[in-house]
Amino acid sequence: MKRFDVMAAVVGLTLAVGMAGSASAFAGKAAKTVTAPPPGYTGQWYVSGGCSYSRAQAPGYPVHWVLILNPHHIGQGAAPSHCPYRL
Repeated sequence: MKRFDVMAAVVGLTLAVGMAGSASAFAGKAAKTVTAPPPGYTGQWYVSGGCSYSRAQAPGYPVHWVLILNPHHIGQGAAPSHCPYRL
């Protein structure tokens, strides 16, 4: 075998093993759903699925909800890894 073929085989095997390991790690966990706030919601903070978000809006732009990584000021724990960064 040529050196390039061996390297490609090693990389392919590494990716396959890594993907199989990550799939099995999440197999037993139920995915938590994070929903956006209802259209008329006017509060500064919003919590859904264990994820805390803060309202952000520039003049002339729509509202964006941004993940709070350490929401201790609203009585919540640190953001879990399943939380999307923006809603």
